Amino acid sequence: MNQRIRLLINYSLKWFNFDKYLIWPILLLCIINIVVQFSATDRNIAHLLINIVYLILSLIIMTIIANANHNHIKSIAVSLYIISILLLFSVLIIGVQVNGAKRWLNIGIHIQPSEISKLSVPILMSYYLSLKDNVIKIYQYINASVLIIVPFLLIAKQPDLGTAILVLLAGFYVLFFARLPWKIIIGVCIMVIAISPIALHFLHPYQQHRILTLMNPQSDPLGSGYHIIQAIIAIGSGGFFGKGYLQGTQAHLNFIPEKNTDFVVTVLAEEFGYIGIIILLIIYLAIILRGLHIVKHAYTDFSKFLGGSIVMSFATYVFINMGMVTGIFPVVGVPLPLISAGGTSSIIIMASFGILLGIQKNRY
Repeated sequence: MNQRIRLLINYSLKWFNFDKYLIWPILLLCIINIVVQFSATDRNIAHLLINIVYLILSLIIMTIIANANHNHIKSIAVSLYIISILLLFSVLIIGVQVNGAKRWLNIGIHIQPSEISKLSVPILMSYYLSLKDNVIKIYQYINASVLIIVPFLLIAKQPDLGTAILVLLAGFYVLFFARLPWKIIIGVCIMVIAISPIALHFLHPYQQHRILTLMNPQSDPLGSGYHIIQAIIAIGSGGFFGKGYLQGTQAHLNFIPEKNTDFVVTVLAEEFGYIGIIILLIIYLAIILRGLHIVKHAYTDFSKFLGGSIVMSFATYVFINMGMVTGIFPVVGVPLPLISAGGTSSIIIMASFGILLGIQKNRY
């Protein structure tokens, strides 16, 4: 009996034997999430409990994936991609419409299928490109790029241009780590810049207005400029040390829209000041640097391509959300990873971290 108990304990320890330099910053973000969400939702216990349930579920999924053989992940690459495309089609047909946009499916709980594409697209692209021996040919890069187009268009149709761009970037990062030639990268960047003025005319009127208002939020202080103006006021009013936990006036007097989702960082900044923001950025930086270290030492091309996309996508989410809140970028609805409320988003990010932890743990 004692032998069996020892074996069970050893097995359990092995199951939870994660890279400490990655898992601890992730757990710290979960704790910050609970603290900030309690304030951002005006001490709503019901919302807090739901949020905690999603975090626990996300951690369980992360643990399972981290201990899975990466061959199993490869084996579901095609199926996961097809399922994500079918779900995106379903959103356009029977999706729940909120504020003029169809982005969610109601299956007893609301799920956002576009979040799944953030993972399904890079997994399939990494799998496809890792099948190739030696140097990847140009036509193979093109074939992999096609896998991005369908989900990008379906998500943009919802409309959700912010998430569509994130899916596009997740796929691009796979190509980058798969050694896409620099001359092609530079050429594509020049082409994107050249066609941007034309592409602006194909955006929805509210999207055009957000971009034009970005340069001067005061031109529409009660409309598209309202979010940015109030966010900057909240961040500035927090000062260096903040006003104190649960003492943020901008947040608790409801001047800040989407204060528990896209603009949650304003609550943190107002109540904990620049010190709170610096600590948060240090945690994010620790995750990104450790993630890149894991990718650098991965054994297989599949792990390098997919791990690289996961790390750089995570960094992009942080960069865009922070830029959006401070008025550097237009408001595009990009949540702050593991701090903003959002069940589907948390699960997908934790699943991504599960893959990254698995790469380090098993060195596939």
